[in-house]
Amino acid sequence: MQLLELKLRNWGPFYGEHKVDLAVDPSAPVILFRGENMRGKTSLLRAIVWCLYGQLREQDGRTPLPVGKMVNLDALQAGDTPFGVTLRFSHNGVEYVLHRSGTADSDQPDKVIVSQVVVDLIPVGGLPYPAANIPEIIDGIISRDIADFFFFDGEMLTRFEERLREERATSQGFVRAQVERALGLPFMTNLASDLETIQDAITASMDQVLRKEKKNNALSEKFRDKTDELAGVEKDLADLRARDTDLVAQIADYEAQLSKVEEIKELYYERKALEADIERGEDTIKDIRASIANLAETNWWLPAADTLVAKLEAAEAEIVAAEDADRERYKLQFRIDQVEKQLGSGVCPACGQPVSVHNEAELNAELSQLRQELAASPTKSVDDARRQRDRLRPFGRAASVLQRVFEQEQDLGREKLRVDKKRQRTRQISEQISGNTVNIDALERTLVHLKATKQRSGLALSGLEDKRQALKNEVNRIGNQIADQPEVDETERRLQRSVNEAQEIVSKSFDHFRESMRDRVAKATSDLFLRLTTEKEYSGVSINEDYLLSVIDHQGRALSMISAGANQILTMAFIGALAECSVDEAPMVMDTPFGRLDTGHRNAILSWVSTFNTQVILFVQSGEYEPERHAYLLDGKIGREYTIDRLSPTRSEVHAA
Repeated sequence: MQLLELKLRNWGPFYGEHKVDLAVDPSAPVILFRGENMRGKTSLLRAIVWCLYGQLREQDGRTPLPVGKMVNLDALQAGDTPFGVTLRFSHNGVEYVLHRSGTADSDQPDKVIVSQVVVDLIPVGGLPYPAANIPEIIDGIISRDIADFFFFDGEMLTRFEERLREERATSQGFVRAQVERALGLPFMTNLASDLETIQDAITASMDQVLRKEKKNNALSEKFRDKTDELAGVEKDLADLRARDTDLVAQIADYEAQLSKVEEIKELYYERKALEADIERGEDTIKDIRASIANLAETNWWLPAADTLVAKLEAAEAEIVAAEDADRERYKLQFRIDQVEKQLGSGVCPACGQPVSVHNEAELNAELSQLRQELAASPTKSVDDARRQRDRLRPFGRAASVLQRVFEQEQDLGREKLRVDKKRQRTRQISEQISGNTVNIDALERTLVHLKATKQRSGLALSGLEDKRQALKNEVNRIGNQIADQPEVDETERRLQRSVNEAQEIVSKSFDHFRESMRDRVAKATSDLFLRLTTEKEYSGVSINEDYLLSVIDHQGRALSMISAGANQILTMAFIGALAECSVDEAPMVMDTPFGRLDTGHRNAILSWVSTFNTQVILFVQSGEYEPERHAYLLDGKIGREYTIDRLSPTRSEVHAA
């Protein structure tokens, strides 16, 4: 299949009629649409999908998107109510024109009513197909079941990545389902089921013959018992499958609800973190206040600390002064004693020389002076001063206690300021999300519970299917014994054996085909992963017999943890491999596939695209692709290049670059 032309009328931001040529040569199969966000890239992808299948999904990939949301608002306001998409494409050498259109009306700004939706499919040069047959014809060209592998956006990549990172059992089931979708195995499953139904009918018919003849009753009763048991198991299987399907729907619903609040989710969790910080901050404030109160309680004298410290310092000074005064009095008394001894003995006590009359007068004068100084010298009790100091000494740590109080008051002020700022930010966030009543925590808890239940359901299904198969084998064995009875008609016997042989062939073919195709997808995924990854410690990718998708290191070990970038590239490689191995062929249309990838991985993907010889349509914005920097990576494979220009918030136009 190759897309040749896309026509739009009043679709998305494209007011009026627009025509975009998409025909390319195999030597240059790449078509680039360059445009910034909110220009209409996704609208073009949705136009192709809606024209083909008549259904759309929201950005989350799960929630149905009413087509009325794609009608151009300016056209509605102007009374230009028809809208639609026309897709011209070729398949197996035949050219087709597919046209899907409707009429829109709006009595409210946010409500669009769509009516008269019609679809036409005309092979060029032929007659239109009946409308009722068109879905089956399109599905035969490119099945809706595998369209995601060819028409996808960054959100679809994210969803695949999430599923591949989920718990082991769920991920394995997801990988197996995608491989079987791509390879068309549901057809073989249905064939095997049809053969089982035919065989059951034949065996039941033969059993009726035995019952009428009233022969081999024991064999017939055994067949009936096992058939009844098998019927019970199949009923349980049907109930469990219905429950499993319901769980899948519920999981999709909750994922869609969470996806819708993605914009406020970050704010919601920021508020939760702030509230936790505020609670911790309030606890810290309480602790600081309690510490200050404890200091005040154990140091009751703190209000008089300045006076007590001053008295302690005065006592210390008084001790020093008293000790100095005692030393001075001692010196004076010692000198007085020496002078009196000289005068009393007439001999100098130091040198033993006699004291002259002249010297005696001087000594008397000195003695008088010394006695006056001694009398004038203050007499202070050192003991009293020391007792005063000892009484005041416990208050000597007042300075350090006051410093601690000061520091804690500073901490208290800072913590209160931090808490106040966080409260202010919390109020701002609450105002931003005030209109949303979704309980994100409850949604996520329910989603986790549903996924755990789904995992248990998967295990139960697997066990019940094993039991069913064992019973089925037993019923078939008894059926073969019934077929060997002479009372059974030879025609039915031959038919039963033919169906048995057909079943065996289909079963072996099914298992062999599934195994070989699984290996083929694994090899394609591994080759593409190694081509795209910039992290060279990996040696490839494997999909084991249990459909567990793993990245392998150079020692052949399956890695349970890989980087975020490797996860994204693994997802891209898996989808690319599914498209490559698919039973259908179609152009690959990618809308903003590089959003979360680094430069190295983006360049690797562009280089990979350059190897295509089938049509590729890329919708990119300037942050992902710059012609002067990235065009060389496509190695001259660009067949057409367009820019999407914004004329107004509700209008865009496509121009050839």
